[in-house]
Amino acid sequence: MIITCKCGKYEFEVFKNEIPKEGRDVQCGVCNETWFQTPYERKAKSTSTISFGFLRTLFYIVLIVLTVAGVMDMLKDYFIPNFPETINYYLFSQNIIEQIKNGISNLFILLGIRY
Repeated sequence: MIITCKCGKYEFEVFKNEIPKEGRDVQCGVCNETWFQTPYERKAKSTSTISFGFLRTLFYIVLIVLTVAGVMDMLKDYFIPNFPETINYYLFSQNIIEQIKNGISNLFILLGIRY
């Protein structure tokens, strides 16, 4: 553990067990200042770390879905003739893409952005 002198100029490395839970008086070996030193407590994990974990997982899921959709679109000319039931997927994805385009267009109009 690193402690800093009261004057702020000097730092010292001490073992954790040298500073008890209740703290103790210490003295700088350079400037002879004395102060009461308490041990540093580990900070508990904040809840924002949990939300970042959730967002990271959500990002990976979206990335995987977009990758699969991109591969499916790239292989469209192969899948439709060989697997006719995939036409429903392509019609569905085309509908979703149109809805997203319309939503973005409406958002731009609402915000007064010209594109």
